[in-house]
Amino acid sequence: MRRRTFLAGLAGAGLWPMGRAFAVEKPFKVSLVGDAFTGDGWLTGIRITLDDGWKTYWRMPGDSGIPPVFGWNGGSGDGLVEVLFPLPGRFRDAAGETVGYHDEVIFPVRVKQGEAMPQRLDLDLFFAVCREVCVPVQAKASIELGTAQRAPAGSRLVEQWLARVPVVGDIVQEVEVVLEDGKPELKLTLRQPANDIFVEWEGPAYFHAPRFSADGLEARLPVANIKAPAELAGATLRLTFDQAGKGLEQSVTLP
Repeated sequence: MRRRTFLAGLAGAGLWPMGRAFAVEKPFKVSLVGDAFTGDGWLTGIRITLDDGWKTYWRMPGDSGIPPVFGWNGGSGDGLVEVLFPLPGRFRDAAGETVGYHDEVIFPVRVKQGEAMPQRLDLDLFFAVCREVCVPVQAKASIELGTAQRAPAGSRLVEQWLARVPVVGDIVQEVEVVLEDGKPELKLTLRQPANDIFVEWEGPAYFHAPRFSADGLEARLPVANIKAPAELAGATLRLTFDQAGKGLEQSVTLP
């Protein structure tokens, strides 16, 4: 990883480094908010608030960074909890591209009802916050989940962020990997224009920010960490589109 993540060794100890680059107080706060009952479970949310100038990461953090990892009730609740990711933004600086959130983010959380899940929900969060450097940190939070909506203000916040979670769409008409000046690029023919495109793949390739044609219906994304289009043959990609703040998701398989 780049210089942004050189402090990874601090994560295991849960330490917050001190020095010129860091304030005395942690530049983030983590809490669980909202306890709406949905009929077969609960809807709550992980709220992360950040000081000015600080960011945190999406599940695909960009070409450097650390995605969040969520643990629930000491591991016993992991299979009963689903964390949803709101549409992220893209940031560029001297260290490269990163993908995530600034100021505040709420990750909506769906909790299944069942004997294995008590009404008390305990979060153990490993994530990173970033300014000039990125710092891996750990945080804990808890909430008592009721059988009715007892925290209406928090639940309204979660609903607002739930509306920012991308939905399934059908925006890609054709997809292929081509060479541009001897370097691979993902070429997408779109049915509708988009403002940005985020690409996830289980392999090592990183897909940079797109260039769009004049009509917005063709996107070219330079691909790092591979040398030839054949390395992506048959790969299934998860694409997230930003359409003026509305998120759409589509999976495509390369020829």
